[in-house]
Amino acid sequence: MQASIGIDIGTSAVKVVALGRDGYGVLAETTRAYPMATPRPGWVEQSPEDWWRATCEALAELYQAVPGIEIVAVGLSGQVNGLVLLDKQDRLLGNAIIWLDARAEAQAERLKKQHGDILTGQAATDINAISVLAKLAWLSDNDPESLRKSGSLLFVKDYILWRLTGQKCTDASEVTSAGMLDIKTNNWLDGVAAMAGFDPALLPRIQPSTRIVGAITDGAARETGLPLNTPVVPGAGDVAALAVGCGATTPGILGITLGTAGHVVLSAGAAKPFITGQGLWRVAHAIPSQAVWLGLVMSGGLSLTWLHRTMTGAGSNLDFENFAALAQESEPGSAGVSFVPFLEGSATPYAQPTARGSFIGLSSSTQACHLVQAVMEGVAFNIRQCVDIFDTLGAEVVEIRMAEGGARVDRWCQIMADVLQRPVTRLGYLNTSSLGAALMAEAGLSGNDIAELSASLHGDGIRFEPALENATTYTQAYSRYRDGAEAEIRRVATASRR
Repeated sequence: MQASIGIDIGTSAVKVVALGRDGYGVLAETTRAYPMATPRPGWVEQSPEDWWRATCEALAELYQAVPGIEIVAVGLSGQVNGLVLLDKQDRLLGNAIIWLDARAEAQAERLKKQHGDILTGQAATDINAISVLAKLAWLSDNDPESLRKSGSLLFVKDYILWRLTGQKCTDASEVTSAGMLDIKTNNWLDGVAAMAGFDPALLPRIQPSTRIVGAITDGAARETGLPLNTPVVPGAGDVAALAVGCGATTPGILGITLGTAGHVVLSAGAAKPFITGQGLWRVAHAIPSQAVWLGLVMSGGLSLTWLHRTMTGAGSNLDFENFAALAQESEPGSAGVSFVPFLEGSATPYAQPTARGSFIGLSSSTQACHLVQAVMEGVAFNIRQCVDIFDTLGAEVVEIRMAEGGARVDRWCQIMADVLQRPVTRLGYLNTSSLGAALMAEAGLSGNDIAELSASLHGDGIRFEPALENATTYTQAYSRYRDGAEAEIRRVATASRR
């Protein structure tokens, strides 16, 4: 059985999917987790060696799941805005600084003041602490020795690309997410290295997502079990990859994914005017004629995972499935309780990394079911804010699709449909970033159109219709949520002026 595989280096785990050729669909998927390190408050790092080890282990399990599989192409995806530095002898210079890291807030503000017009006009980005550009400025200010020793800069998935093929390159979606792409030339923004204080020679080449850029080397074949000389495409950052995996490959299809973060992605024409502000991103699509509009909820699926971990840590023995089912005991509106899902800061529509989450409206009659329901609703309300902004920018939404781990919870899918008051379809395959990577590998190998390949996989799914009787309740609950979210943003703004 021939297959293209996709490897997604996520925030908490690597996911590997085997996509059968000639209409066989997904053959198998495997995953391996790895840790995060938080050496100081606001700092979040990972070891690239952990990514590699987990990838090798997940591949070994894949071969056991599909005996005799013939892997013919490899594509990559990964968490965006992670930064890996190699020295001039290609040795790692410490851990990777990943997207959750907020240490570069001051540098982001300085870049906005000094170069804001260029960054918004040419790179279509509102720079913030998440962005690799700000992280590089932080290194220039606080660890210039690491930059001096560096020979190469790689993004997360591109580190794995280098380990597989020996090639150092990236794709446009990674560079736009980092705030470093000139969207008109599709190349590095002129002068971007000088803005942040690093050597431009560190920057890798930008290649199309579906171009074969290398092949599995002898060393990689020994470590991963992948066939020697198997072609590899760079794929795309997780945002662009999940857009492909969701089928957001034509304008009007909106994808919502609930992994660690919540992503709201919409495909738009690359030439369509994009207005920066309100915490939106414009990311290069794997299809050059299109762009991905992104709204981001920093703590999407993480919010529900956090509450489950907190409750079980306090003595509850509920597994996650039964914990999530508690929400069914709550009425819509969570008995007046609201949840602001800013556990790791806020992104869209409030770009404020130091914002924090909260429950509002608690009383002695509040029950566990209300807390679970409120968390699901709070994330859905933040996603509604993203969709509302797309509407104001003139984007037409004709279909909404849900995927990733949080979409496995029926209650959450129904809440999403009720809050948006639009039908929502849960896709038949949920790990859309790894699927998108596999689709890009197949497109690179076969020359077939990505949109057609993606569309062929999404003929099924479960459709959740909005309950009209809940519309008024959710309009009121949404208003309470916004009051709470905006109060938190005002608090942070006041604190920053002191």
